[in-house]
Amino acid sequence: MKNLLTRSITAGALLIAVCANSSAFAQLNAAAEQWPSKTITMISPFAAGTTSDVVARIFGQGLSRVFNVPVIVDNRVGASGNIGMAHFAKAAPDGYTLAMGTITTNAINHALFSKLPFALSDFYALGVVGITPNLLVVPANSSIKTVGDLVQMAKDKPGKLTFGSAGNGTTGQLAGELIKVRTGVDMLHAPYKDATRALTDLAAGEIDFMFYHPAAVMALIQGGRIRPIAVSSSTRSSAAPDVIPVDQQGISDFDLAAWWALYAPAAISPELKRRLREATQTVLADPQVIQNLVGRGFESKPLRGDEIDSYLAKEVDKWADIVKRAGARVD
Repeated sequence: MKNLLTRSITAGALLIAVCANSSAFAQLNAAAEQWPSKTITMISPFAAGTTSDVVARIFGQGLSRVFNVPVIVDNRVGASGNIGMAHFAKAAPDGYTLAMGTITTNAINHALFSKLPFALSDFYALGVVGITPNLLVVPANSSIKTVGDLVQMAKDKPGKLTFGSAGNGTTGQLAGELIKVRTGVDMLHAPYKDATRALTDLAAGEIDFMFYHPAAVMALIQGGRIRPIAVSSSTRSSAAPDVIPVDQQGISDFDLAAWWALYAPAAISPELKRRLREATQTVLADPQVIQNLVGRGFESKPLRGDEIDSYLAKEVDKWADIVKRAGARVD
């Protein structure tokens, strides 16, 4: 009798557990089917007006058209993008919080910082939104006309030339550090809290040069306040086709480009992963989005499925090597 009662209790508990799980799965499926039914927040880990912010807003507008719900950009700024991504790592995995990660937040920082409040495994990549090289720009009245001029001036004035960046760990910093390593010159790095302040000081002649994205510098170039002397990619950029690459001006194997990728929390359901990746591809094929990105100097990277993960994994390894060779550390 006791064994029969025990078996009955066990069977009953199992039935309750099965029913509970079935109910939970049903609720998850129902939530996935109804998603999205409210505003989606896209975290941008850099300040309003920066290239990252521009990319997030262009893509967010496209995503809003796909899902017919508002998509707002939430700028969570500081610590080379780490504050924003740390906040994102704690987001509920319900598909209502996404992040526009960057080469800095999702590749470089993992080699530059000894400890971060998040891991790459916390995020699921939905797609590579855009890629762009950096332009090496100088004040309009600078005597520096070529990369050779810059290197020679640095040799003539050791420790005097200053290059700015949008912060420690950015491609702008590492590009400058790589020039130092390759040529043996001594130059000072001036990290700013954001690129806008750095570009303002560059135009005023407070710093000597800077690497930054075409989207952010073209207005200053066209306004005659700064001047491009090189591009960081191995080939010319469609945004500035007349500007010669660094590695064609005496510093070989110099191929540095920045990228932006859309991420969701890694813990979202398989169904939401599928729907979000499909939506990302739809947005990247949107003529209006393409026009807005290409018009600002971005190049597309139409990757799908495992290609996305493979590309980003290779980028993490590539930038870890660059950080090591440049001897750059933040902590």
